[in-house]
Amino acid sequence: MAGTVLIVAGGTGGHIFPALAFGQWLRSQKKAERVAYISGNRALEAEIYASQGIVPECLPLSGSPLGTSSVLQVVRRSSSLFGAFFRTGKIMRRLRPDLCFLFGGYVSLMPLLWCRLLRIPAVMHEPNACAGKVTRLASRLGVSVAAGWNECRGLSAPFVTTGIPVRRVKKMERRDAARALNADAGEDLVIGVIGGSLSSASLNALPGKLMEALRSGTTDGKERRPAFVVLGDPPGVAVPSIHFVGRRWDTAPFYSLIDAAVCRAGASTLAELALYGIPALVVPWSDSADGHQEANARCFAAMTGNPVWVEKKTKDAAGLDDAFTRLLALCLSPDRPRASGFAPHLNAEAASQNLWQIGLKLCPERFPPLV
Repeated sequence: MAGTVLIVAGGTGGHIFPALAFGQWLRSQKKAERVAYISGNRALEAEIYASQGIVPECLPLSGSPLGTSSVLQVVRRSSSLFGAFFRTGKIMRRLRPDLCFLFGGYVSLMPLLWCRLLRIPAVMHEPNACAGKVTRLASRLGVSVAAGWNECRGLSAPFVTTGIPVRRVKKMERRDAARALNADAGEDLVIGVIGGSLSSASLNALPGKLMEALRSGTTDGKERRPAFVVLGDPPGVAVPSIHFVGRRWDTAPFYSLIDAAVCRAGASTLAELALYGIPALVVPWSDSADGHQEANARCFAAMTGNPVWVEKKTKDAAGLDDAFTRLLALCLSPDRPRASGFAPHLNAEAASQNLWQIGLKLCPERFPPLV
């Protein structure tokens, strides 16, 4: 009989969504008798898990001590690590997992340590092209690292590239998608704006700047004016052809409607755009830990040929206009199939299969082999 798999993921959607996609694949393929989850206790984490009907075990962690400049926050988060250590031990002893998959971030630290203490086989999945601190520690402890990209900077030991598990999205008719989003985007070209699970005020403001560039003629719109659909709340006065649809975890209407995207460089977002064949202008967050978003963006650009614009303190408007023009050219290319038709030639399950094969080698006696 198949054993129990424990999946650890928290922090932001970039860690949680691949974990949920992998867990969904495990259940659909009946690879484990039980799949359990551990997360932190932030409201955002609970909201994302709840959107998939999952209630995870929660550790008393709301963020990494290294992720804040507040001395008080550093003290609070550091002290919470002690409570998280003992809480994790109780969870692990109760669940008695046969295999553990860690999806990076600060939430993975204590489960990683307990896996080593209890000799539970573990696999660390690193979604970013630059390994996080916990991933680097896991590698030094001899834990197998599965990388989302062909590079994983910061690791001294070898890693295996598996890809990033992606949520399955059912294609909707364009009219139905627009109705579901309450976005009257009847224009031929619809560009989605994705700021990540934490959203991004500066990215949400970009459509207004790009629309102004189109009106002034500094950006070549090829006589087809786009509409923007933004996953976020409006920053101020409403602007025609810019639709703010709030934060949404069901992305089927959004991906079914848009022809292209302007987005941050979260690994999960980029993996979804690549899978669904949606061209993107990638704007990496400049303050991401160890510059991992820019590393993700460069990998994505090398793989897809999509443009990247790196925000600067000088706000390089000319560079933005040029990158946006390149995005429009990709959308309007007569040789390119409609982006919102998705990319049926890509295998949405490949990353999960690759990740499972790594774990299966660690304890084949507890799980049935892949068919």
